[in-house]
Amino acid sequence: MRYSPLLAVITGLLEFGAGIWVFLGLRFGRKRILCPLGIIFLLLAGYQFAEVAVCGHLENKIWTQLAFFDITWLPPLGLWLAAQLSAPRNRWLRTAAFVDMALALAFSVWIFADPQAITKSVCELVVARYFPTAVFDISYSLFYQLSLLVTIFGAAAGMASSEDAVLRRHLANLQTGLLGFLLPALAVRILVPDAGGGLMPSVMCHFAIVLAVSLFVLVLRERRTVLKPS
Repeated sequence: MRYSPLLAVITGLLEFGAGIWVFLGLRFGRKRILCPLGIIFLLLAGYQFAEVAVCGHLENKIWTQLAFFDITWLPPLGLWLAAQLSAPRNRWLRTAAFVDMALALAFSVWIFADPQAITKSVCELVVARYFPTAVFDISYSLFYQLSLLVTIFGAAAGMASSEDAVLRRHLANLQTGLLGFLLPALAVRILVPDAGGGLMPSVMCHFAIVLAVSLFVLVLRERRTVLKPS
């Protein structure tokens, strides 16, 4: 079926608007929390726009490489956000975030240095299917899924150890947002087995609107907390 960019464009515009809104209001919250949130919104939007470019120029691999480069940095930023919300306790999350950033950098180099890492893209209805080589697919999937799991469990550890009610709610929003797109995406993977792993990046990023909404609520709470009269 012919690909329609409408869903990606609308989602991308909403996420881009949220990112700009966060950065314009940095003075209304803690920058160590708001800055990674703003970048996450912009990366989520960036993938949506990159997917539209991928499906409009299937013969040009640079758009596929940019799409993968974009989403590669979402897991370490999520981990960094969890570390900031858990600070000063759970310092191991900061270490995990730095390790994840190093892995993301390595995958970023791989994506651009090896033109055959993702061999082709096919677009259907509202999603893009990617066909990476087996070595890249397995390595990248392990990096991505393990990063998300560490962030989810790290958020749980943060909620258990934090005495700050606002930070606990922030961590709950992060965890809910991650589970809100990861579980439906895995369900699609199970229900559509013939699609292979090629659907997952696109499906996960479309379901990530759940993450965006949950993080938007987090930003609203952060601003209310800072602006609340003493």
